[in-house]
Amino acid sequence: MYYSQMFAFYTCFFGDDANERNFIPPVPTTKYDCYYFTNNQRTHERLRDTTWIAVFYSNELSSKELSSIMMAKWVKSCPHMLKELRNYDATCYFDSALSLDGPAATQLIESIVKYSSYSICMARHPFISKTWVPSAQSELIEAVQQPRYAVQRDKYEEYIKEQTNSGLKLVDDIHFATGFIIRRNNMISRAMGEVWWAHINKTGILCQLSFFFVQQMFREHIHDIQFGACFSKWGY
Repeated sequence: MYYSQMFAFYTCFFGDDANERNFIPPVPTTKYDCYYFTNNQRTHERLRDTTWIAVFYSNELSSKELSSIMMAKWVKSCPHMLKELRNYDATCYFDSALSLDGPAATQLIESIVKYSSYSICMARHPFISKTWVPSAQSELIEAVQQPRYAVQRDKYEEYIKEQTNSGLKLVDDIHFATGFIIRRNNMISRAMGEVWWAHINKTGILCQLSFFFVQQMFREHIHDIQFGACFSKWGY
């Protein structure tokens, strides 16, 4: 019974009603607390008809106004900064458009926390082309196919140059997908989240790119799983 009070699942949606990513997925488990963070009033009202613990956040953070998409990145990267989550031993974040396999994810979070020394667990990224190596350039090539990322291409290329000039690798042996993250609530996970948030503030909305460099700083603490091991599709 101790552990049932010490883990939490969470997801979020920040944006308006017209956003195509405005999903309320099924609650992944009834064994642990499950939180849904949003700044959308209609979504918050819809959550009342579910077993999610609904949390309404405005776009104001520490007296600084953030866009909806940056609020989502903050909640995603730094669960230890959220008063609702900071007292759990571990959290499991998943994208609201993800179809999560609740029993598999529950078993995984229990195994990671009870029986391993890893601080973080994430899935390996499935590149759409088998010829692409795990690299920042591969991530950029895939991302700029979408207009919202293409308009920031120069900014992303400058960021990549800055990181490689600092000594980080352009090509690695692995690349992580950031739509599913198990984290112990310890100093390693907190540090990774805060470093990631700092990088997100440099790159903006393409957090997948910034995590490619952040992962290199924390690689020994991350347990990798196959993409799709705990989730099967996107959207509902």
